[in-house]
Parts: sequence; structure tokens; C-alpha cells
Amino acid sequence: MAEPAAYLSNNPPDPIAELRERLEDSNRPLLERAAELQAAAGRIPEIDGDATAGKVADFIKLVSAAIKTSEAARAEAKEPHLAAGRAVDTFFKTRVSDPLEALKRGIERKLTAYLQAKEAERRRAAEEEARRVREEAEARARAAQEAEAKGRAHEAALAMDAAVAKEAEAQAAEAQAEAKPAELSRTRGEIGSVASLRQVWKGEVLDRAALDLEALRPYLPFAALETAINGFVKAGGRELKGARIFQHTAATVR
Repeated sequence: MAEPAAYLSNNPPDPIAELRERLEDSNRPLLERAAELQAAAGRIPEIDGDATAGKVADFIKLVSAAIKTSEAARAEAKEPHLAAGRAVDTFFKTRVSDPLEALKRGIERKLTAYLQAKEAERRRAAEEEARRVREEAEARARAAQEAEAKGRAHEAALAMDAAVAKEAEAQAAEAQAEAKPAELSRTRGEIGSVASLRQVWKGEVLDRAALDLEALRPYLPFAALETAINGFVKAGGRELKGARIFQHTAATVR
């Protein structure tokens, strides 16, 4: 007995190719109807009166009916796949992703609180150190001035050198006190993770009516502007600076 064709190849079946074949077989009448209409399009006469206009309208109605049938068939054929996709999404989101996201957010809030406290403490310590070193630098500078005023040149030179060194140390301490939150909060894990605070600017709408749309103009997507314009027109607007509002006329066949 001969082996079935499916077992003669080591290659697994292509599910997409199989789907196309099934769609081809189950929608044969629809494909044939579409081919008939496309072939008939070449025989559409020039519209020279109501008689030919009526025939063209009839043809458009037939095409519209075929399109409607096609869309219904497409939706019916696609629904099992959409349902399967939704089932896959739901499985992973409800069983894995969503619970882990909630877990992650909760732990991140705790980590954020710790890093904020760490940053605040390190900044406070850095500011205190900067203040202390700055006071020492100023004290050395005063000592140098006093020694120079008393004519003790060698003592004044030594004091000035010490003051200059302390000034450099004070500048470094002040720079540390002004470091970004990320630098003061950085913490490393044992498997290579690095946690730190990140500062970003964000905006939120407080009063829609008071919002300065002019300032936002460069950042509004063109599609969003067109959506807003058409909403304005649908609500009855007929004049709008920077836009053309007009009546569009086109044939419709019922």
C-alpha cells in the first residue's frame, strides 16, 4: 500500500498555504463572480444619457453587492482565527503578563521609595560635606591673608596653598551635592541589574478650556488635526481659519 503523500516529505505542512487552499475552495462562487464583474467592466459604455447612466448605476450596484458578500464571507472566515487570537492573548495576559505587571509595579514602588530615601540621604551628606570643606577653604584663605598682613610671607604662602587645595576640594564636594538623582541613587544587583532614579518631565491636562493649543500646534499630528476639523464640521462649523470647508459631491448608488 502506497504511503499517503503527506508522509512522503519531511517538511511539515504549511498552515498558511493550507488556509489559502481552503479559502479558494469554499469561496469559489464568489471568486468567479468577482472575475465576471472585472471582465464586464471593459464593456461599460460611455455615459451619454440617462439610459446608459442607469445601466452604469445598475452595474455599480452589482459590484457593491459582491463587495458586501465578500466582506461578510471574510468576516465569517476570519472570526475563528480572531477568536483563537483573543484566546491566546487572554491566556497569556491573565495568567502571566498582567499578574506579573501588577507584581512588578508594586515592587517598583517600594524600590522607588528606597532609592528616593537613599538619594535624599546622600545628597544631604554631600551638601554637609561641601559646606564643611567650603568653610575650611575660607578659613585657610583668611589665615593666609592674616599671615601676609603680619609680614609672615612663608606662613602666608603655605596657608594660601592649603586654601587653594581646599577650594578645589570644596568645588568637587559641591558638584557631588548637585549630582543627578541617578548618580546618588544607583544600586547594583548580583546578576547585573542596575537600579537608579530617572527624572522625566511629564504633562497632564488640568483644564481643557484653558489649554494653550497654540503652544501645542507644532506637536499635533496632522491626522489628529483633520479629525478635529471634521468633528468641527460635523457639529455644524462652516468657517475655520487655516482650513477649507466645502461640500463634496459624489455619485452614490443604492
